[in-house]
Amino acid sequence: MPLSPEAIQARAVKTGVKASIKRDHLVTEQELLALRIQTMPAFLRISLVLAGILSVVFCWTGWPSDSLAVRVIEALCGVFAILFGSFGIRRTLSHLLDSIDAVDLAGSILEMIADAVSNIDL
Repeated sequence: MPLSPEAIQARAVKTGVKASIKRDHLVTEQELLALRIQTMPAFLRISLVLAGILSVVFCWTGWPSDSLAVRVIEALCGVFAILFGSFGIRRTLSHLLDSIDAVDLAGSILEMIADAVSNIDL
C-alpha cells in the first residue's frame, strides 16, 4: 500500500530536519531528494520485532518441538524478523515522489524544513 502524500511529507520533513542538523546547513533540493524515508508503518515494525523476540524465546525453550531443525528455523526466523522490523523499508524521497507524481511536494517540504530549523542555530 503506497503512502499518502501527507504521510510522505511528514516523514520527509522529519528526516530533512535531522539531516539539516547533522550537516549543519539547510539541506538542498538534491540532498533532500537523496534522503531515505521510512515507508514501513510503525505498527508493522513493532509487530515484527515482537514476533521475532517470541520466536527466539520459543527456540530457547524448545517449544513447540525439541527438534534441532525446528529450533534452528525458529531462531533464524526470529533474527530475521527482528532485523527487518528494526530497520524497516526505506526508499529515497525522489523514488517516492515519482511513484505519486507530486514533484511540487518537494518545494513545500523544503519550506517546512526551513521553518522547522529556523529556530535551531546551525
